[in-house]
Amino acid sequence: MSITSSLFAIAVSVAAPQAAAGTPVVLAPWVSCTDRWCRNETDDTYRMDVIFDCGLGKQQTARAYLPPHLTTAVGGNCGSHDERCVYDRERRCSKDNPIFGMRYENVVVDNGPIPPWPFNSSGSSH
Repeated sequence: MSITSSLFAIAVSVAAPQAAAGTPVVLAPWVSCTDRWCRNETDDTYRMDVIFDCGLGKQQTARAYLPPHLTTAVGGNCGSHDERCVYDRERRCSKDNPIFGMRYENVVVDNGPIPPWPFNSSGSSH
């Protein structure tokens, strides 16, 4: 499901380039992401939108929150499709669509309460 949401007032705004696999992207001082893993070494919580390039001009957007001093897995995907199952050619199985790239946009400090999951995405922190 594509998510379009109104953007909040931006105190600090960073538009990060599309991430190449395994290449760290610095979103703000002491805040960076490598693929789906983001590390926040600050005392602030950051909110951002993660844009997934699904090919053929299609994109999916997920909202992510990066709590202070944690590494967070950013959720989101490009949906799925049905195809014949490998192990049983008579049945159809769901298969994830590939993600061709991802980028981080609208990165802002948001020290308000983090909404309960799901907040337009999925993910975990540790």
